[in-house]
Amino acid sequence: DVIQGKEMSLFPYENSYGRTDVEGCCYWGRGAIHTKGICNIGKLNYYLGKKAAMDGRKSRYPTTDFCAFPEAICAAPESREMRWVTSMFEWTERVQTYDDNEGWNYMRKLKEFVDHGLVDFEFLEATSGILTK
Repeated sequence: DVIQGKEMSLFPYENSYGRTDVEGCCYWGRGAIHTKGICNIGKLNYYLGKKAAMDGRKSRYPTTDFCAFPEAICAAPESREMRWVTSMFEWTERVQTYDDNEGWNYMRKLKEFVDHGLVDFEFLEATSGILTK
């Protein structure tokens, strides 16, 4: 909704395998870049949430089960920080490592973008597309 500045989706987003079910953890986007989908929410839980703590690994949010309650990103007492931490995690995990195996590699294209004066709007559009896949 452009007027209210909110994403108004009626259906869950598909992951790369076309899954839209709500088994386990599949929710609407949360946080600054709208982390969504069973895989991305699960990764948050594995690396930053309760799953990390349960496995004995260091966890930023050891009592937060993102799969059971993804709304924590927007509703937990530490949600102001959490919105940005989870978004930075997703950016580094999904965007900075992106390579389509057909010649488009984010880090290489970023270097080209900077080296050529930060004016390649195709780079900006392609980067945005990584997040909407």
